[in-house]
Amino acid sequence: MDLVEIISTSAIVTAVINVIGVFWIKERLKQSIKHEYDQDLAKLKSELEFDLDKQKKLYEGKLSIYKKYYTLMDSYTAKSRKALFDGFQTGIIDVLNDPSDGNTADYIRNMLALQGDVSEIFLTFKNEINGLRLEAGEKLLQLLDEYVVSLEITQEKTVEFLQWMNENATKFITDPEETNRISQEYMATEVNGEGKKLIDLQNKIFLEMRNELGIV
Repeated sequence: MDLVEIISTSAIVTAVINVIGVFWIKERLKQSIKHEYDQDLAKLKSELEFDLDKQKKLYEGKLSIYKKYYTLMDSYTAKSRKALFDGFQTGIIDVLNDPSDGNTADYIRNMLALQGDVSEIFLTFKNEINGLRLEAGEKLLQLLDEYVVSLEITQEKTVEFLQWMNENATKFITDPEETNRISQEYMATEVNGEGKKLIDLQNKIFLEMRNELGIV
């Protein structure tokens, strides 16, 4: 093999080696990029799954809390009204059937106890419902503020009514018309006044809870 052939062969071998080297480098670079891409993709997927799981748990937690507080509102209305009217009706029926000093004294004691029960139910509920503020958005907080104010007004009127009934127990016998008028005024307030406002606010709170949860 002469010098020219050797040089030619060497050049060809060198060229082949260079081509192989470039191809190898490109392939290594490609694999390295793919490996990094796969790692980044796996990391992103893991983060997304973590975020979705976190959001799901937060949503489920918020849903559970909102259900709890809405049920609390419903149960408070039923519980407080039942305590009020059951206690009132039982006591007054005894006085009407037998307006003795003993029954009148029992009625007054029952009204005082009832007033305490209703106040305790109210304060317990008010403290518990304030826990909703930890989860509520701005609009829900505004509705909650209105609800608590309306609740306090309703409670005030209830206490005033019970005090009047307690101080005027004998009027059920001596002036039934006046007693009936006062009772009807209180009932009207319960149905059409602040009581109705409470129900309307409770419905608005329910709708805003659904809105915050993304439930149409």
